[in-house]
Amino acid sequence: MTDFPAPRFPRISLNGILAGCTALTCIALAAQTAQAQDGDAVKLPSILLRYELDYSGRVDGYLAPATETGVKSGVPLSEVPQSISVVTSTELETRAPDEVEDAIAYVPGINPSTWGTDDRFDQFSIRGFDMGTNALYRDGLPQKALSFSGFTTDPFMIDRVDVLRGPAGVLYGSNDAGGMVNLVTKRPVFDRLAEGRLSYGSNNTAEAGFDWSDTISADGTMAARVTALLRNGETEIDGSDNDRAFLAGGFTWAPTDNTTLTLLGHVQQDARTPLIFSPIAGEDFDPAFGSLPADFAYRQSDYNHFETTQESLGWELSHQFGEGFLFNQRVRFAHQTTDYAHLDYSYADAAGLHYYAFRNDEDARTFGIDNNVKWDSQLFGADNSLIAGVDYQYSRANVTQFYDGTIYTLPYGNPVFDFPVADPALSSRDRSVYEETGVYLQDHMKFANGTALTAGLRYSRFENEATDLLSGTTSSQSDSAATGMIGITHEFANGLTPYLGYSEGFIQNVGTTITGQTLDPSKSRQWEAGLRYQPTNDLMFSASVFDLRKTNVKDYDLSDPTFSSFTQVGEVRSKGLELEARGRLAAHTQGILSYSYLDSEITRSSDPSKLGNANAMAPMHQLSLWLDYDASALVQGLSLGAGIRYVSESYSTQNNLRITPSHTVADMAVTYATRNFDINLNISNLFDHDYFGVCYDGYGCAKGEGRAIKVSISRQF
Repeated sequence: MTDFPAPRFPRISLNGILAGCTALTCIALAAQTAQAQDGDAVKLPSILLRYELDYSGRVDGYLAPATETGVKSGVPLSEVPQSISVVTSTELETRAPDEVEDAIAYVPGINPSTWGTDDRFDQFSIRGFDMGTNALYRDGLPQKALSFSGFTTDPFMIDRVDVLRGPAGVLYGSNDAGGMVNLVTKRPVFDRLAEGRLSYGSNNTAEAGFDWSDTISADGTMAARVTALLRNGETEIDGSDNDRAFLAGGFTWAPTDNTTLTLLGHVQQDARTPLIFSPIAGEDFDPAFGSLPADFAYRQSDYNHFETTQESLGWELSHQFGEGFLFNQRVRFAHQTTDYAHLDYSYADAAGLHYYAFRNDEDARTFGIDNNVKWDSQLFGADNSLIAGVDYQYSRANVTQFYDGTIYTLPYGNPVFDFPVADPALSSRDRSVYEETGVYLQDHMKFANGTALTAGLRYSRFENEATDLLSGTTSSQSDSAATGMIGITHEFANGLTPYLGYSEGFIQNVGTTITGQTLDPSKSRQWEAGLRYQPTNDLMFSASVFDLRKTNVKDYDLSDPTFSSFTQVGEVRSKGLELEARGRLAAHTQGILSYSYLDSEITRSSDPSKLGNANAMAPMHQLSLWLDYDASALVQGLSLGAGIRYVSESYSTQNNLRITPSHTVADMAVTYATRNFDINLNISNLFDHDYFGVCYDGYGCAKGEGRAIKVSISRQF
């Protein structure tokens, strides 16, 4: 693969874009021009569109040169005054993750799969704050879980993942303290792309995928893309489902150099397996009561299922007008229905293991829109980009729950789930509605001496309403938040770029206490100092230290057996160190090395027993290494990848009564390319290390994922 220098991004003066195009764009232009034959004119996509793709399109290699996630006007990665990592297209294709939480497993500060093998939705913690389902965005718009409706996205549907660590309230409104994970959907491209993929792997899992894109109009102003995947299989759990089918489509129209419109939509059906907890002798029950077979953690009832159907439709519109003005609009509607039934573990005594059944029928809808205008100008001798925007988000979830407290008992001598389970009686029917409107400003100034200053402000109003549809009672809470951010970076000629940043955030905690009261919003603030070093265009070293604080941190209420209620503590402080090396480490080796040190503490709480405790699911140490070696010198077309991830022990709840032990897992990838075919071997948890993803207070443990092997063959058409 040819190495291209990292692009430098001029502030858009539309008349000067061609002269200041990135190396990648210019080479693409030259290649397309060279294809012209017999004097035919080559129709190229919009200049504006090609510029945008530098920030949101495919990234070859392991280092993304730029992002619009941390600074909405779009800047080189080094100019973001906050920790940010980008999981690139190359990394996604090489490691072939099945879930988003697997895709970000090598990013510093991320504790993936915080609830073990749980296929209901993606879960992770960032900088010691769990509830990763509140940190997911897609294409800059929220994609947060509502109750058990997770709006999951398959990694085959995305081009890159931007992980911004720390509060991001100015740009994205209600946002969890640890940061945000922005999934960037595959978009139409104006070059032909066609790939088919077949795979088979562990647990009888078969998969077929297809990805196609091309120009579809004679004048070269329209392009389309279709991405599809069909998977049928199981997991290690007995009688499990690991099925998915999605069809995603995109259409881009770029009628002029000043205007682009991209439509994006998808439909998806999943049949997955719920989280399985298993009690541990000596921890959750007296060993004198009896013992459990070694494979008990992989057993479940036939009653269990988690089936979802979701659809989304949206668009992105950009229009350049006037001198240096650019209007951007992003819109997405999404809908999901969820049918979830679970015979779940409750407690153990001398009589055996006791289980209860519950079922949730859910209908969740979300709508998000972000409008902003960017103005590029010269100010105080600096290139200045000012973003002014208004955004709005709406979500509604109707949840009907069936739970009556009926207990099913498994004796220790014969703990099998071979008995029928009846649907419990109706227990609740609730509706939750969330609305948020925000007005924001962000300014980015780049001086000729290498200094860049970024500052922003936001004002948001938000309301959370919870309605008991059985009793007709409603509780609501309205609030507002003003947040700000400011940061400075300075790029020295030797490639060193130190930075200092301050950022704030807030989140309206969706959910209720066990008495039905809506939760109070959380606010967060962070100071961060860091240093980036870029010795070459495709390698970056990063280091950061931070002090992050969040108020009203929610945690599950252990007195609610259905895990549907929450408690809150006053303030949690998280401070630490993160190190990352990402990119081309040697002539034939690319990869990622990351380390995180975290010190979390509950500094304020109405419960004195929690003061001084560590936050839940906040491991002190994490270390990961992934190397991708081009072995073509040994065998033409061969590449070898290997990685290792270590996560230290952590507490499961804010009560600090139960420790989840540390674990280390290794991963591997082998690719052999011949002609138009790629043959891939991917193995996660290479040595089949047996570990727990989480051990919960008085509740048992959930297994982490065991070894999974997948062999695939793909062909370019």
